[in-house]
Amino acid sequence: MYRAASVAASILAVFALGACQQMPAQQGGQPAPMAPATASPAPASQQAPRAAAPQQAVQQPSVEFRLAQAERAPDLNELRMANATLWVAPQPVLVRSDLSAVMAVKAKDGKSYVRFNFTQPGAQKLASLTQRFSGKNFVLTIGGNLVATPRIGRPITNGVLFVPMASEQQALNVAAVIGGAGAPAAR
Repeated sequence: MYRAASVAASILAVFALGACQQMPAQQGGQPAPMAPATASPAPASQQAPRAAAPQQAVQQPSVEFRLAQAERAPDLNELRMANATLWVAPQPVLVRSDLSAVMAVKAKDGKSYVRFNFTQPGAQKLASLTQRFSGKNFVLTIGGNLVATPRIGRPITNGVLFVPMASEQQALNVAAVIGGAGAPAAR
């Protein structure tokens, strides 16, 4: 019961974050992989989950990355934000099952990020996408709610994507919702 309440509270935090429609602070490109000054792993239950009746099962929110661009194009959906409009592909290119770990991290310069570690197949997709679509954006949604729109700056071949967040609290909330809802916690 406590776990269900905790997950519900975390999901509500992401819904609140969705209204922010956070644009990345760095328009010039993807942040370089960094050694975090402090790392706050996503909270994970210390207890083994209890078997629940099917109607009481906790639903994990979807985690989806879609490709987006600033230019209008056929078959793309318009996403209007406070300070920009993006044209978004209807199908996700990376999803929850492509993730192996998620954690909130803080860089030495004080900026907050969510670090997404990808499975081997997910890392291969990420490398291909970031090589082919440099200069475009990812649109990150959790449970269908907009969380971030990081710009693709260079190929990412190590399977680790850092997504900038507006604050440390937002990074912690996003990591908690994804990691606390069943994705593997960072190691």
